[in-house]
Amino acid sequence: MKSQQTFMVEVTFYSSARKTVPEAGYRPHFVMELDEEREYLGVEIYDIEVDTLDSTGYAMCSFLYEQEGVGYSKIQPNRSFMVMEGASVVGRGKIVSFSL
Repeated sequence: MKSQQTFMVEVTFYSSARKTVPEAGYRPHFVMELDEEREYLGVEIYDIEVDTLDSTGYAMCSFLYEQEGVGYSKIQPNRSFMVMEGASVVGRGKIVSFSL
């Protein structure tokens, strides 16, 4: 079940890992930097303003799941994350803010 919690990120996607910039509806996992557990957190990017690979832009995201046991509390403003597709790091970013 998709969550209603939304948040903004600053993100860069790597040309060495992707051929194109993702579009709205993209569903990667975020792994928070410094997370010793390296927990994969499912998110949906529903609005994205990144012009080209290797450039920084902004995206609006939501949590994919509303369930206990998913460590979404790790997603906090100013924390950095890796964008994952399977075991591959395809980008990096930082949490900017949460929508009220």
